[in-house]
Parts: sequence; C-alpha cells; structure tokens
Amino acid sequence: MSKDAVYIISVAAELAGIHPQTLRIYERKGLIEPYRTPGGTRRYSERDIERLQAIQELTAVGVNLEGVRRIMELEHAVDQLQGHLDAVKAELAEVRTETEERLRTLLPDIVRPRLSDLLDE
Repeated sequence: MSKDAVYIISVAAELAGIHPQTLRIYERKGLIEPYRTPGGTRRYSERDIERLQAIQELTAVGVNLEGVRRIMELEHAVDQLQGHLDAVKAELAEVRTETEERLRTLLPDIVRPRLSDLLDE
C-alpha cells in the first residue's frame, strides 16, 4: 500500500466536504485516481484531498467537470514547463559563470575591462 494514501473513501469525502458518491463520479471522470489496495479498496492521500478541494472550488464558481479536468491538465503542464525553465536558467547561469572565468584567464588585462563592460550590459 502507498504509505501516503491512508484515507478510506468516507473519510476522504468528509475531509473534502463532498459526498462519497461525488468522489466516485470524479474518479469515473478521470479527475482523481486513488490508490487501490490489493483488495480493490480506494485509499486517498493528503494530495488527493487537496485536489478534491480544488475541484470543489472550481465547480463552485460554475466550471463544469470537463472544464475542471482541462484546467488541471493545463496546471500540470505549466508546472512541468516551469520546472524545465528553472533548469534551463540554472544551466545558463552556470555556463555564463564558466565563460566569464575562462575569459578572465585568456584575455590580456587591457582587453578584459572592455569585454567585462560588454558582458554586464
């Protein structure tokens, strides 16, 4: 069993403020995918509860379940892209630092100040 998925359906529904049948509907619609024990019992994690609460917030303002699914897919895609962007920025900063260090050791003292001025702009 997943050590994070500890809540049975009735407890998860209560924590999320919804009816267990609503939770089953969300599962059928692909909005939530609980862990299943070898016996088939649903188990929900804190992350699942947070997701259920987010679904409730969206439906409360009039978003239908297909809209909720799409919003959540897009949020996931944005999170992945942000992670990729952060990695690229870190790599770029590392390359820039390495390049500046190499330039300091390779260029004569007269050229170095002029080149540093250009790099800082």
